[in-house]
Amino acid sequence: MSRIDRWFRSLAVARRFSGDLAPHRWRLAAVGGFSVLVALFDLLKPWPIQWIFDGALMPAGEPRLRPVTVVALGTAALLVISVLRAVFQYQTEIGVAEVGNAVTRGMRFRIFSRLAVLSPAYHAKHKSGDLLVRLMGDVPMVTTMIVDSAVELATRALLIAGTVAVMFYLDPLLTLASFVTIPLLSGVVRWISNRIHVAVRKQRKKEGTLADFLHESIAAADTIQALGGSRHVIRRFARQNRRTARAGLKAKRLTARLAGAVESLLAAALAIVLALGAYRVLEGRLTPGELLVFVSYVRSLTKPVRSGAKNAAQVAKGTACGERILDILEEEVSIASAPGAPPAPAQPAELSFERVSFAYEDGTPALAEFTARFRRGELSALAGRSGAGKSTASLLAARIFDPAAGRVCFDGRSIAELDLESVRARVGLCMQKSVLFGESLRENLLLARPDATDEELWRSLREAGAEEFVLSLSEGLETNLGAGGVGLSGGQQSRISLARTLLRDAPILIVDEPFAGLDRPAAAHVAATLEVLARERIVIVIAHDLANLESFDRIVFLERGVAVATGRHAELARALPEYLRVVRTTAETGG
Repeated sequence: MSRIDRWFRSLAVARRFSGDLAPHRWRLAAVGGFSVLVALFDLLKPWPIQWIFDGALMPAGEPRLRPVTVVALGTAALLVISVLRAVFQYQTEIGVAEVGNAVTRGMRFRIFSRLAVLSPAYHAKHKSGDLLVRLMGDVPMVTTMIVDSAVELATRALLIAGTVAVMFYLDPLLTLASFVTIPLLSGVVRWISNRIHVAVRKQRKKEGTLADFLHESIAAADTIQALGGSRHVIRRFARQNRRTARAGLKAKRLTARLAGAVESLLAAALAIVLALGAYRVLEGRLTPGELLVFVSYVRSLTKPVRSGAKNAAQVAKGTACGERILDILEEEVSIASAPGAPPAPAQPAELSFERVSFAYEDGTPALAEFTARFRRGELSALAGRSGAGKSTASLLAARIFDPAAGRVCFDGRSIAELDLESVRARVGLCMQKSVLFGESLRENLLLARPDATDEELWRSLREAGAEEFVLSLSEGLETNLGAGGVGLSGGQQSRISLARTLLRDAPILIVDEPFAGLDRPAAAHVAATLEVLARERIVIVIAHDLANLESFDRIVFLERGVAVATGRHAELARALPEYLRVVRTTAETGG
């Protein structure tokens, strides 16, 4: 890729994040003004030395001022210039840091907001560790490119332009001689920067893989130890850690190689200027003081050029990271409300599935023309073998997924035509897998309803049969559950998850395996709660605990994604041998 193409690519990526800079444009304008003043004082710094050298130390003729006066004035001027430059440099750095911090914070919020609404299918295709690296590691790289490097490059470009103008004023020939190494320098920067871009992209990908492995291994530490797999996991970590370190080291080597090449070429340019400049002084075309100023400018040019090479590496890294972030931001949100969609009915009387078909991303079929109706006032159940499509149906009801064919309806109206937020507000879904966060029990419950009162929290715990054990906790609702609810039994985690779902007070309640891990008294308590709730709501229970099936008003039996039959437990047992075989098999295996 040519240098122009690469810079256009970086510019295109940077422009995609211009919206993140817009709220800070006035602060950036102030930073730009301070940067201009810094460049101006950089241009003035060598001249007091020239005054002292040509006016006091090696005057060409009769000096107009006493040498002591010239030295005093030159020293004072140099001090004032240096102090003012330091003040404006401080303001520039503080401004860049403040804007960079705000941009990073805003960008992370924007990415997280996007991740929060992307479908489970997207998250299934992307490892959580890699997404975490993009959010926490790639964002600062992009901020460095669009804020730090942009301000630095603009300031250095201005300084270079001013320095070159003054150098041409002093000696055009010497100025042209100092540019001899520029074509070679440009080629080296272009070649190495392109390789840095490729290396950084590979490095970030490997870091994402490592982060995902760490996340999974730490979360499953008890399982790994129970299987005696600790040594195996440690070896796998060491192998992936080495690969990630090698990728990072390669990027570092390229960056160091770029810095070394730039230093060498700039030293060659300075040597040429010094040799030719000394010859021009001997010819009388330059004064010794002017040569000092000229050499000082050449040396000062090495700083912006060196900085430009450093920023070229940062831009290459930022471009690679920006492309990874844009992959997230440009991902289409597959589940969304149609424009102008009306809200869902406040109290749906019926939830229906009309010839619904669905398959997962890998092609695994889950439902095939599934048809069923669930009404308010009935305690309903979805029964069938594992993998029959029961949990998939519950996800479709909350519009976590959309069916490939058919419709899911509230009171005969397709939920795809209704406002998405209101649809999900009507459904309280308690999944089989309990998901708890490493925060207080209170915060875990408030996830369902942030405005819930303590009275409502305790009521939901009581309905879920969790009140007694929560009262026994040392800090009650303020007890920190630890990551994933570690420290609680499986049954306790299930009851906390059920309490959180009940707190939503949704008119449609779908509970997946509410009796799993519960003793008989706790299971009976939960069953009684569901029976009471079913009088005024649509309640659907996905259960394998067959001891409770006789209490259901309606049981929909699924087989390979198809609703084979609907009725009460006794009716299905008499009319459907397959249902009876599933019942017996499940009972024999303990559910």
